Amino acid sequence: MKAERAKEILINLLRIPSPSGKEDRLALHIMEFLHKLGYDVHIESDGEIINLIVNPDAELFYEVHMDTIDIRVQPFIRGNIVYGTGASDVKGGLASILLMLESLKKEGKDLNVGIVFVSDEEKGGRGSALFMERYRPKMAIVLEPTDLEVHIAHAGNIEAYFEVDGKEAHGACPESGENAIELTYRMLEELKALEPFKQKGKYFDPHVGLQELVCENPYYLIPALCKGRLEARLLPEQEVEDILDLFDPILEEYTLRYEYTEIWDGYELDESEEIVQIAKRAMDLTGLDEFGGMRSWTDAINFMYNGTKTIVFGPGNLDISHTKNEHIDVRDVVKASEFLTAVNDIFGKS
Repeated sequence: MKAERAKEILINLLRIPSPSGKEDRLALHIMEFLHKLGYDVHIESDGEIINLIVNPDAELFYEVHMDTIDIRVQPFIRGNIVYGTGASDVKGGLASILLMLESLKKEGKDLNVGIVFVSDEEKGGRGSALFMERYRPKMAIVLEPTDLEVHIAHAGNIEAYFEVDGKEAHGACPESGENAIELTYRMLEELKALEPFKQKGKYFDPHVGLQELVCENPYYLIPALCKGRLEARLLPEQEVEDILDLFDPILEEYTLRYEYTEIWDGYELDESEEIVQIAKRAMDLTGLDEFGGMRSWTDAINFMYNGTKTIVFGPGNLDISHTKNEHIDVRDVVKASEFLTAVNDIFGKS
C-alpha cells in the first residue's frame, strides 16, 4: 500500500512541470498538500526565488529542490517504476518527504526536523543560498539521488568555458592549417595526464573531460575555432586552488581565452559527527548499510560553506538523472521515507 501511495504522490509531482525558474505551480501543489495535513508553511522569497519552509526553528533540516532540468520525457508508469524528467532528480526524494510527513500525521508523531523546499538548484543554487542567508541550522540532509547510500563525502569541481583558436585552411591542405579540434584534444590529453587525475579515491575517482564542444565548419576547411566546456571532478581532499595552478599554464598555452565558471572544494565528514551518527542509527533501523560520496554539485555545498554539517541521501540513480531514460523505483521512495522518519524520531529523542 505504501508503494502505491508513493507512486500516486510522485506521479502527481511529475505531472507539474517545474524547470528552474518555473517552480510556482509545484510550490502551490506542495503547499496545498502540507496544509491538508495541518502543517504551517513559511514562504521565503527575494522576488525571484521562492522557498517553502516547515518548522523553521529546527536544528536539523531536510532540504530538497523543486526544480528540474527542462522537460525531456513526459511521466509514465510501468509497474513499480515511474519514468519522466525529474523522477530521480529529485522528485522521488521530494515524494519521500511528503510520504514521511503524511505518515507522521497518521501515526500521531511529531515533526522534529525542519524541511525546506528550494528553487533553482539545477541552474544557480540560489534557493539554498537564500535559505542559508536567513537560517543556519546545525545539521542537514540534502535529498539527491544516491541509490539510498548515505553520502558523507562530496566531490569538488572545476568548470571552465574555453575557446581554442587554430588556423583556417582548405580541407584538402591540413599541412597549411592548424586544426582546432585536434588542438582541443591535445589540451585535454595534457590535463588528463596531470598527477591529481591519476589518483584513486575512496568513493569515486577524480576525472577531467569535455562536456561540450562546438566547432563550426560550414565549408570544406580545417576548423579554426572550437568553443567548449570542460569539467573536472575532484576528490574531497584535493584543493581546488592547487588544481587551478596546474590548469592555468595548459589553458593559457592552448586557448584564445578561458573562464572558470564554477569552482568549489569538496569535503568529507568524520564518522564521529553528530549527523553521521544519527544517520548510522537510522540506517541500522531501516536495513541500509552503505556510506558513499556525491560526485555532482548539490546544495550541500552551500550548506557546508555556511557551517551546516550536511550529508546527502535519497532514492534514485545519479547515472540516469537528466537522461531520456530517467526513472525511479517507488519501493526506493518508500525506503527513503522510512529512513527519513527514523532520523526524525532519533533526533526527537536526542
